[in-house]
Amino acid sequence: MGTKNFRDLTTFRVGGKIKYYKEAKNSKEVMAAVGFAKKNNLPIFVLGGGSDILVSDKPFDGVVIKFVGSKYRVSNIGLRVLITVEAGMNWDDLVDWAVENNLQGMECLSGIPGTVGAAPIQNIGAYGQELKDVFVKLTAYDIDQGKFVKFDKEKCEFSYRESIFKKKENWQKYVIVDVTFNLIKNGKPEIKYDSLKEYLKLQNSKTPKLQEVRNAVLAIRASKFENPKDVGNAGSFFKNPIIKKSHVEKLLKEYPDISCRDNGDGTYKCSAGWLIENAGWKGKTYKSAGVSPNHALVLINPKGDARASDIIELSEKITKDIYKKFGIKLKREVQLVGFPEDDSAT
Repeated sequence: MGTKNFRDLTTFRVGGKIKYYKEAKNSKEVMAAVGFAKKNNLPIFVLGGGSDILVSDKPFDGVVIKFVGSKYRVSNIGLRVLITVEAGMNWDDLVDWAVENNLQGMECLSGIPGTVGAAPIQNIGAYGQELKDVFVKLTAYDIDQGKFVKFDKEKCEFSYRESIFKKKENWQKYVIVDVTFNLIKNGKPEIKYDSLKEYLKLQNSKTPKLQEVRNAVLAIRASKFENPKDVGNAGSFFKNPIIKKSHVEKLLKEYPDISCRDNGDGTYKCSAGWLIENAGWKGKTYKSAGVSPNHALVLINPKGDARASDIIELSEKITKDIYKKFGIKLKREVQLVGFPEDDSAT
C-alpha cells in the first residue's frame, strides 16, 4: 500500500495526507484492503472519483480504498438492455457508451464527474433525469459484516440527491463494486428542461437524437461549470432547496423573477444558484476560495492553494446570508470528510 494526499485525489484539490492508499481492481482486493485495515484497527475511507467531497486539511491516519475495476457486461431483454458496470468506470464514459449504442436513459447525465460506483450514493441528476430512473441494483461489500450484499432500487431509498448510503449510520460502510442499469434500445431522448429545449432550438434540432442531446448538455455544462482539471471544484456545492408554495408566493412579491419550479405536490424546487447570485456572491472570493463567476452554485479553488477551511467558511457565510435574505436554509450537496462536526450526511 502506498501513501497519497487527498489533495491529489479530489476535484477540489484540497485535503490532507493519507497514511495508506489502496486501489482495488476486484472483489478479492477489496476484501484484502478491508482486512488489512481491520487487522491494524485503522479507519477506512472509500473513495470514488473524489468529485463530491470536501476533505479537511488534517492527515487521515487510516486506509483509503479506491475501487478501479471498469469492466461491463450486457444483457438484452426485448427493447430493454441491462448493463452491469464495475464501479470504477468513469461515469461520463458510461454515458458516452450508452449514447453511441443508441441506448436511452442517461443522455442528460452527460458530463457529470465521478465514477459509476459513486453515482447511486448521490442519486446524481441533471436536466430532468436522475440515476434512480435507470437504476436496477448494485453489489457492495459490507465492511462491518465482511460480506457482499445486494441493493435493489427500493432498498437504496433514493430521493433528491440522497440515498441510504448518505445516511450517517451508513456513510462509509460499503464499497460498491458494480451497478446494473436498465436502458431503452432506440428510445427517444428526454428533454424536460427549458434551457436544454432552448439550446436545441437554436441548433435547429426539432427531433434531436441522443447524441445531439448529449452534445447540448456537454456544451451547456461547459458554459456554466469550471472543468475540475482546470479549476478545483466539486460541482454543485449546495442542493436546490425545496420550499412550500406559501413561501414562494411570499418571495414572488419581492422577487418576481425568482427561479422556482413547481413539483406538483405543493412544494417548489428553487434555484440555489439564483439565490446565491442575487445575494451578490457570484464571483466573490474569500481567503483562497471563491464563488464561480460562471455559476454561483459552484465554489472553487481558483489558484489551487485554498485550504478546506477556507471553502467551508465561505460556504457558511453564504448559507447565513441566504437565510437572512430569503428565509431559506441551504443544504450542502457536497459531503464533508474529516471535519470536527463531520455532519457529512446533511
